[in-house]
Amino acid sequence: MALLTTQTQDKMDALKNKLEKNIEAFNAQVSHFHLKKEVTIKTNGIYERLINWVIGEFDLYLKNESEILKVYFPNGWFSIRNFKDENNKELIEIKVEGKSRITCQKMMSQLECIYNHVVHFTEIRERQYA
Repeated sequence: MALLTTQTQDKMDALKNKLEKNIEAFNAQVSHFHLKKEVTIKTNGIYERLINWVIGEFDLYLKNESEILKVYFPNGWFSIRNFKDENNKELIEIKVEGKSRITCQKMMSQLECIYNHVVHFTEIRERQYA
């Protein structure tokens, strides 16, 4: 009985290895789409407000909120980060990556819409308190 179990386990391990190799080969052949947008911002407050609103909009998605915000959606992810360029200007970088061009474009469009809303909200608020 022990010999049968060992043989069965060996066959299962061989099938598992073959499956993993097939998955790796398939993933290597699947193309990924990359979209990237960089915008100059006036203050770091715009970045913080954008992150806050994006986190609220994608509340049910898996997120990594370390130095950059990275949100995973079905078959892809997007990230938003803040940095300074060589001229010391504040920039926001939005990257979207996924397996579907249409899904990536829709996600980028949705993120741009949130960004535009944040900028508009910030401008109105600055005029109110000026």
